[in-house]
Amino acid sequence: MSRLRPERFVAGGEALAHDAEGRVVFVRGGVPGDEVSVELVDDKGDWARGVVTEVHQRGAGRVDPPCPRRVEGCGGCDWQHVAVDAQLPAKVEVLREALRRTGKLPDAELRIGSSVPTAGYRTTIRVVGDAANRAAYRVDRSHDTVAASGCLIAHPALLPVLDAIRITPELEVTLRVSAATGELTARWDRRRGDVVGLPDGASVGASATLAEVVAGHRFQVSAASFFQSGPAAAELLVDAVRRAAPELAGAATVLDAYAGVGLFAAAVTSAPTRVITVETSRSAVADCRINLAHRDARIEQQEAGSWRPEDGLVIDVAIADPARSGLGRPGVAAMVATDAPVLVLVSCDPVALARDASLLARQGYRHDGSEVLDLFPHTHHVEAVSRFVRT
Repeated sequence: MSRLRPERFVAGGEALAHDAEGRVVFVRGGVPGDEVSVELVDDKGDWARGVVTEVHQRGAGRVDPPCPRRVEGCGGCDWQHVAVDAQLPAKVEVLREALRRTGKLPDAELRIGSSVPTAGYRTTIRVVGDAANRAAYRVDRSHDTVAASGCLIAHPALLPVLDAIRITPELEVTLRVSAATGELTARWDRRRGDVVGLPDGASVGASATLAEVVAGHRFQVSAASFFQSGPAAAELLVDAVRRAAPELAGAATVLDAYAGVGLFAAAVTSAPTRVITVETSRSAVADCRINLAHRDARIEQQEAGSWRPEDGLVIDVAIADPARSGLGRPGVAAMVATDAPVLVLVSCDPVALARDASLLARQGYRHDGSEVLDLFPHTHHVEAVSRFVRT
């Protein structure tokens, strides 16, 4: 057991501290300014990882977790011990450090953006059946469970569903509600069990759909398709992408890579703009065809990293919203092949963004600022919308 003083947050949500010998210790559950007892759970010799077991002195940003489920051990919200007003500034600094260390951008321009509401913001959740057939969440870094009833971040329309349904033990179920219409979809592997008690009118299965509204646009979203944590998060992203690329207002052709259901293609471009979407998910592509049926749109189903524009295609703005792992070399190669003067990159991992920024810089795209958003309050997850310009 070590007594440590965490100094700052790092990517992944832990707090960095140094032990008496100066060795770095990554502390789960720590807050800068704390004095805490830490049990080491991973010792690598020149660094270690530990978990807070007792708080002797509270840092200025430490609070008691507001959700009783977290107190009981729920692993879903790993920053509930961090004050709400400290979370987004901390995420900005985590990104700043990642861009400095990994991206070699010590003077990167970062702007602090907005946050979704800190309660009831998630319209999509995944639960598992516990031993009593209740909807539950996993305990932090464990297969044990905690009842999901009363979840702080679940959309209010999901709360009665969590109380009513009964789930085969160990069966995982994804629930999604529309904030606009109240529609509900549920998806699970029927070979592994069943769910009973869903409300009348719920749509079940991978092909189930609901309608959601973002920035005045109506979107079909299939149960098997990715969507943001909720429409509030999607609205913030749409606004941030518009700010990152004012050129969108007059663009003739825009690429939306890793397009999902076509959120950006539909919501950040004007009606005369031709849009090209690239997405690998079959269900998302099907949604995209419906969501862009009224537009001059070319919708392609393939891996974005292997996509290349045909000769003569002029793209004015390229938008990319890859998975947590980022663009990587294949995605960067695809974006660079567009030769677009402006690239907007939506990132949900600070280190992945930093790696992508470094790769893009080598290919002639300069980082021209990032806006940091909080789409996942009470968690360490960082969302950033970055502008890159061709040099």
